[in-house]
Amino acid sequence: MSEATETTATEKKKGPKGEPTKLGRRTLKALGRIKKKKKIAGDKAFAKAFFEAKSKRSSDKKSAFRKKKKGKK
Repeated sequence: MSEATETTATEKKKGPKGEPTKLGRRTLKALGRIKKKKKIAGDKAFAKAFFEAKSKRSSDKKSAFRKKKKGKK
């Protein structure tokens, strides 16, 4: 299903001479999400590093918030 969306999104945007026109922000973001999903599914080492980094960022945000709120009493 996602492959069909990817091809129609790029094929739909053709100029008068057949060259691709500039894609919009929403289309580019959608294509990027599809590409990232495929890479995560196919490359296990990348997936592990990706989710570890995501968890680390989340933990850092939580600790920064607690640190900021600690002195507010």
